[in-house]
Amino acid sequence: MDIIRRNRHLRTHELQQLLPGRSRQSIAKKRGVTGNTYRRPPFTQGEDEEIRRAAPTKGATAITHILPHRTPWEINKRAQQLGIKLFNYHDKPLTIIGEPLADAIRQRAREDGLSMRGLDAELNTGGYFTNCAALRVRRGSGPYMPNIRKAIEFFDAELVTGPDGTITIDWKDC
Repeated sequence: MDIIRRNRHLRTHELQQLLPGRSRQSIAKKRGVTGNTYRRPPFTQGEDEEIRRAAPTKGATAITHILPHRTPWEINKRAQQLGIKLFNYHDKPLTIIGEPLADAIRQRAREDGLSMRGLDAELNTGGYFTNCAALRVRRGSGPYMPNIRKAIEFFDAELVTGPDGTITIDWKDC
């Protein structure tokens, strides 16, 4: 009991090394019955500083690589307590791929709260808006119009040809 009481900061599997011959279940039950359950050690100033430094470019999961003894949940809670906003991958600006029609559709999907994978899944376009459009631009190919037309139909928009021959999208609801 003394070992369990003094080492509340250790997890059950770590305590098992100090108590040879005891199973994890027996240690966990004894902890629960006596009220000596695992207590997370408080955050140190150094850990708080690491979270502050990493927050603009890393989320909670990435910060666990810096603080491996902390879980993403603990890091999120601590950041909230400190008033720190962690990096969110979904808040980053949308990458411009260089194909005007695909870029406009990607932007519209983002505004409507659709991810690029979600858009591709909804339209059954096989990853076109996620990455194929960008690959086509790099190769010098034009837009794949069947997928563009699917997206135009999905958003109830219309393709408009300008006087100089450029094709743009009329979203109709704007």
